[in-house]
Amino acid sequence: MKSVVLKFSAIGCFVLFILATSILPSCKKNTTCHAYITVNDTGNHKVVGAKVVLDANNVGGQKTFTGTTDGSGNVVFDIDLPAIYNVTATKSIYPPTWYGKGLVNMDEAGKEAWLTVKIQ
Repeated sequence: MKSVVLKFSAIGCFVLFILATSILPSCKKNTTCHAYITVNDTGNHKVVGAKVVLDANNVGGQKTFTGTTDGSGNVVFDIDLPAIYNVTATKSIYPPTWYGKGLVNMDEAGKEAWLTVKIQ
């Protein structure tokens, strides 16, 4: 009878080991925040080449991230510091500079945020 118990325990330990090694690595939480920003003009057309700045005044000091919209009027920021970010979008179109602003809330690790900024 003892050998049956020992075999079951060995098999149980093996199954537990397999489960632990396959599940635990997938429990690692992604802490990178992602901000998806789209810039439109007053006619709701996508603006290519707009400068987009995210900034937040955090406990560790001012944090600023800068990007430029792609051919679809989009820019993506991958940020390792959760915060609420002020968003400024500008595009120099001769002669004026168009300007727009917004806010993205990425106040927890791994959060995603989408924002459309209208410039005029």
